[in-house]
Amino acid sequence: MFVSCSDSSFLQSHWNHPIPELGTPPSHFSTLEKNLNPRACGTCHQNQFQNWEKSFHAKSASPGFLWQKEIFTQEEYKSCLNCHSPLAETKLEIDSNFQTPEIISSKSHNFPDGIDNPSILCASCHIRNQIRFGPPPRTNVTKIKTSGSMSHNSYVVKEEFESSEFCKSCHESKETGVRLSGKRLMEVYTEWERSPFAKQGIQCQNCHMPDREHSWKGIHDKTFVQNSLKPIWEVKEQNGQYQIQAELKNIGVGHNFPTYLVPKVYLRFYVIFKNKKLPILLEESVVGRVVNTDLTEEYLDTRIKPNESHKVRFNYEPKENLVSEMIWEIEVDPDEQYVRSFEEQLKTKATTLTTDAKKLLQESLSEKKNSRYILFTLNWKAPVSLPK
Repeated sequence: MFVSCSDSSFLQSHWNHPIPELGTPPSHFSTLEKNLNPRACGTCHQNQFQNWEKSFHAKSASPGFLWQKEIFTQEEYKSCLNCHSPLAETKLEIDSNFQTPEIISSKSHNFPDGIDNPSILCASCHIRNQIRFGPPPRTNVTKIKTSGSMSHNSYVVKEEFESSEFCKSCHESKETGVRLSGKRLMEVYTEWERSPFAKQGIQCQNCHMPDREHSWKGIHDKTFVQNSLKPIWEVKEQNGQYQIQAELKNIGVGHNFPTYLVPKVYLRFYVIFKNKKLPILLEESVVGRVVNTDLTEEYLDTRIKPNESHKVRFNYEPKENLVSEMIWEIEVDPDEQYVRSFEEQLKTKATTLTTDAKKLLQESLSEKKNSRYILFTLNWKAPVSLPK
């Protein structure tokens, strides 16, 4: 079933929500082929499974998402499920409204051992109507067997799997969505489309799925972020006054950094005096999109566009010239908006949430508070004064 082509209607039908139930597997499939649990897929696709298992795709139906079912309307939560739990069978595990005979039957056929993780699974992207879809094979198509002996009837090749447009369905707000200062809440695809990366043909998959790795690393991965940014700074001293010039450049992110309104990046500048051990904060600026918890008002947007920089310039004149060292520290808070919002929800809805929802909320809040990390620390040592 190798039909390598770019079909303009493929993505529209592939991500047409709600995605229909998977249905009954072909009778000639083996027991393993009929099982769509990611662990079963990992029997042959070991690397993909191991990377997926640690990814945020495998955590899309995490406590931070599940507790919100109690504060959304039925239609709002159903819309969220389209991306957080795309398959009808996984939605069934989360929302009783999907307990139809057809979906229950499909789940029993395709997940015989049950679904322990109703997140984004292998089948969420790769299977529709018992047909497997995937990117072009790395080896020559003519050398690949296409007989009935191929596992799960082989697969249909679609070039769209290597296109940024494949990711757009879940990583770009709808045109009819909320807008703040003229911008939708998520515009990852649009930001990329306007960037030099798009003009060079660099797709989302090139950075977030290198070598077809199924880990989708992003803002929570320190090394990944470090390789995408370049901090440059200079400290000059003249007549007891210090001039600090700093620049954080986006050298490898194909969209605004950070793209979502959730993360915040803090640039802090400290001074340490010779006669004191503790650093003193001189200047702080934030990189990110700052909005209120109701998502109705935007206060600030200092995100860095591809190949552009966030610059900080300031002068500092200490009362006594006993400066020993200056430090530039860059901290990433990947979940700042969630922390602020969840804390507010915990305070205002403490008496109305069920015990289970409150427990999930507290668990998620604790996890998100601990996701912060120091991205870079740069030091500038004051020149040693030689005796005359």
